[in-house]
Amino acid sequence: MRQKTQQWELLPEDRGEAPKVGQSGEAGRAAKGEERSGVGREDLMELVVERENCLRALKRVRQNKGSPGVDGMTVEELPEYLRAHWSAIREQLIEGSYQPASVRRV
Repeated sequence: MRQKTQQWELLPEDRGEAPKVGQSGEAGRAAKGEERSGVGREDLMELVVERENCLRALKRVRQNKGSPGVDGMTVEELPEYLRAHWSAIREQLIEGSYQPASVRRV
């Protein structure tokens, strides 16, 4: 038995790309360093480094079975390291002077 084949004509908008829509403008403002109304840059970083937020982030890394970075530190070693160094890291994050280490490519 012979199968019928059907050919589809692909139109430019059928390439699997998301439809083009107008941008909100927030990405452009963020790239220029402009702040959104309501939350300043310092206030936002304060929210990022809050204890509860950091604990949720660590929990997600554990759930995802995060692998060691370029420094070789495992997820199990991270809490002890953070207990010893968190105050300095937090201060650098808030000041904007924190320089992260290289990221391992996958």
